Amino acid sequence: MSSDIAVRSDCRLCLHSKLTKVFDLPLTPPGEQLKLTIDEKNPDLVPIDLYQCEKCGHVQVVHVPAAHTLFGSQYTFITRDNPLLIRHIESSVSYFIDNYSSEINFVLEVGSNDGIFLETMRNEANCKVLGVDPSIEPVKIARSHEVDTILDFFTPKLAKNIIDNYGYPDLVVANNVFAHMDDLRSVMSGISLLLQDNSYFMFEVSYLKDVVEKYLIGTIIHEHLSVHSVHSMIPFLNEFGFNLIGIKYIENVQGGALVGVAQKNKIVHTPDSVIKFVKNEQESGITNVKGMQSFNKKFHKNIDSFKKLINNKVNKSRIIGFGAARSAPLIIDLLDIRESIDYIIEESQLKIGKYMPIGNIPIVDMNSHINNITDNQIYVILGWAQTERIVEKILSITKHCFIITVYPKFEIRTY
Repeated sequence: MSSDIAVRSDCRLCLHSKLTKVFDLPLTPPGEQLKLTIDEKNPDLVPIDLYQCEKCGHVQVVHVPAAHTLFGSQYTFITRDNPLLIRHIESSVSYFIDNYSSEINFVLEVGSNDGIFLETMRNEANCKVLGVDPSIEPVKIARSHEVDTILDFFTPKLAKNIIDNYGYPDLVVANNVFAHMDDLRSVMSGISLLLQDNSYFMFEVSYLKDVVEKYLIGTIIHEHLSVHSVHSMIPFLNEFGFNLIGIKYIENVQGGALVGVAQKNKIVHTPDSVIKFVKNEQESGITNVKGMQSFNKKFHKNIDSFKKLINNKVNKSRIIGFGAARSAPLIIDLLDIRESIDYIIEESQLKIGKYMPIGNIPIVDMNSHINNITDNQIYVILGWAQTERIVEKILSITKHCFIITVYPKFEIRTY
């Protein structure tokens, strides 16, 4: 295994040493290591199995790639490219302002990507904003939209520098970045430093209950080191002096997500509405090892059946992929179709012309594919989070085809 991979032996949230494997998946390349040429060396394949802490119930990936292999110059995810996410961000900003505080003077976002959340918050609350993100391309875009952004990883040291140079924020936001961080305790320490009593911390995370119940394999990538539940988040937030005062479930974003609002306070108290949320998780089985392992067995049984269905349909036919998502290598190998894919259609100019890190599968733009259309072609949607939009795109260029999807369910659609 590469020296850039560390193997974690304790829980990312509570530091307990008893971690048990609860979900097993194929080895996969860490991060988005698209190849520039077909002759470029393939990256190492790394385990991405999920482990659960037997104390707090937190579910996590223990094989941790070095941050520079996941983020930085290779990182191409741009929030503004996804209209659904833009609408969701607008909704999240309104949710906070309407339910918690409309008088916000300074908002800081950890993992701010291209700055779209901060830009929206600035427009709605007329406040000062500051982003922190380690990825070069997204930060360039944020700055082009006049969103002040620090190009760096967030640490307690950086938090102190921010206080010295910008002051204390009223709200710290971490949207879909907690999953990216190995040292969550250090990050939470930094956030706690930034916020004074009664200030707010707003976060969004993918939801463990949805991941295992809906088989959201596309969310399981090395950038996502944690899959969160309210059950495990409450004691973690409490330890750093935060009360989880609100939880909102979002069904149609990335397969299912939680938006949480916590308030800095010396007196730790969990509202009844949040406790009811935890009770539902406990009843589902996701908070304990036995329940999670049961989900794993059901998942693999369904995958085996789906692979047989695909094999019967594909036979010796060729498949065209759509969407060179970070999870594409995992989906391809999980469905055992690596040798059947000719190429992958992609819309992002940052990916077109490159090759997948498995199978040397070329990534092409839509125009290249239009010249090769025939009836009854087979597509597999690898950009799973945008399945319906991609289906519409495919049907705009051909009316007679088969489409393999992994979200919202495993199926082969006939058109």
